[in-house]
Parts: sequence; C-alpha cells; structure tokens
Amino acid sequence: MGFLKPSPPPPPAATPEVTAVQERAEQRAEATERQEAAKASARMRVMRSGGLRLLFSPARQEGATRTNLGSSGGMTQ
Repeated sequence: MGFLKPSPPPPPAATPEVTAVQERAEQRAEATERQEAAKASARMRVMRSGGLRLLFSPARQEGATRTNLGSSGGMTQ
C-alpha cells in the first residue's frame, strides 16, 4: 500500500518560559478586554441618563435666559 501518507511530526514541546510568556499575554488581553467592556458600559450609561440630567439642568435653564438670539451684536439703531 503505497498510498499511506507519513504522519506529521509532533509539535515541539513548549518550554516553561514560553508558556509563562503566553499566559501573561493572555492575562493582559483579558484585562484589556474587561477594561474596554467597562468603558463601553459606562458610555452607554452616560448616554442613557446624561440626556435627561442635562435637559433639566439648572445651568441649562439659566443659560436660556442669558442668550440674545437675533440681536445685532451690540449695535443699536
């Protein structure tokens, strides 16, 4: 039977140094992923609550009375 393929060689055994480096890289990646998820969650929370909070803000109410829309820029006729 000349049709049999030789089996591939086994992968080289990983050294303890390489596995330690890989584990640290995976932990960093997971930590970064958790931080990004927390940031995204915070942005969504601000978008949900920030709109109403700013809408009814006293600063916004005061600002509306101070604006001079349609004024001629201080020039009187």
